[in-house]
Amino acid sequence: MLADSGRLHLLLRGPVQIEGDGEDAERLPREQWLQPVLVWLPAPARHRLMPMSDQPMQVFDVPVDFGESGLNPLLDALPHRLVLARRDLPAAMSATLALIVEEAEGQGCAHVAMLSRLVEVLLLQWLRHQLDRMRGGSGSLLAGLSDPALRPVLDAIHRQPEHAWSLAELARLAGLSRTALAERFARVVGQPPGDYLLDWRLRRARLLLREGLGVAEVATAVGYGSAAALTRLFSQRLGQAPARWRREQAVRSRVSAQ
Repeated sequence: MLADSGRLHLLLRGPVQIEGDGEDAERLPREQWLQPVLVWLPAPARHRLMPMSDQPMQVFDVPVDFGESGLNPLLDALPHRLVLARRDLPAAMSATLALIVEEAEGQGCAHVAMLSRLVEVLLLQWLRHQLDRMRGGSGSLLAGLSDPALRPVLDAIHRQPEHAWSLAELARLAGLSRTALAERFARVVGQPPGDYLLDWRLRRARLLLREGLGVAEVATAVGYGSAAALTRLFSQRLGQAPARWRREQAVRSRVSAQ
């Protein structure tokens, strides 16, 4: 399958094998299932889905677009492949899956829109399930979002990257001292709060550049006082100026569309 988007595979019948293809073979090693499972590939990846026997295979395949890797922190925080056996689904996910199967087989009025909404619900339920499993973990955004003290800090940074967040302000949101926040954030998320804010600003800057905003506008939107300040940061972290980065992205988009 082409790597044009993430994919959700609902493997409902028949032994099935999946493996990455080409440059994605290493991050998607071969895996086989004999029982019904849900397989979610959050990021675009070339892969092959094949039956393992002559037994009929029933698969529903749905494209899932969370945006480009590197611009979406949640996408980068997820594993390359998430798998849930159907027998292990939480009750809410099981009910949603039943509705998806019924809709996919029924082809009723507004079929495409209905199926799209149901898949969105299923994926949100899966994310909630994943966050619950990550509670108490460390080293990722998912672990941070599952931490009740760090969640409001991350939400604030994500909502207002242009704000000049101080450690004291973020600590008040967390209900912690500055030292406790710095230590907890670094342990759970995997980097200090200031580094995470900087990385998030860069992600937002790249997204806005792709949307066509000028460098000065982007600099203001992500909390830098001038185009020169953003250009220095871009050059230090990504090895090239914002304008050049945008030109290269435009060329890549045209090539991939051919």
